[in-house]
Amino acid sequence: MLSDLALKDFRTFARLSPPLREEADRQAVLEALGDGTIDVVASGHDPRGPEDKRRPFADAAPGMAGAETLLAMVLTLVRDGVISFERAFDLVARNPARLLGVAAGELAEGAEADIALIDPEKPWVVDSTKMAASAGNTPFDRQPVLGRVVGLWKGGVRVGD
Repeated sequence: MLSDLALKDFRTFARLSPPLREEADRQAVLEALGDGTIDVVASGHDPRGPEDKRRPFADAAPGMAGAETLLAMVLTLVRDGVISFERAFDLVARNPARLLGVAAGELAEGAEADIALIDPEKPWVVDSTKMAASAGNTPFDRQPVLGRVVGLWKGGVRVGD
């Protein structure tokens, strides 16, 4: 979702590991997602507190809170026609579970009832001050997005709000 263009103002929230690459590389990743070369999309959730990020760019710790924005970013790929809705969930759930040998990532009889109910069109604005990750650092701060989890179940038991 980001290239090195996000670093133009040396905002440390965009200092990541691995570092952001040039736009041509980002476009190659989009192509690889679309043609099936890439099997998994993950958030790279590595939040850093203000003490690690509010430093000169070279001294700031790399990392960002990514779990809360993952769904909206992947759904952007669906809306942009890069991937299908079904492939989006293969990338974030079914394929990672399969590759890790975990009985998860899909709804099936006898499987754990780990379910995220989503509203793919629910608008919201990423707000680093309201993120569940206490660090709340994200290069997507103040960006309007679509797609939000509206219900979550673990083992068939509702968790969260």
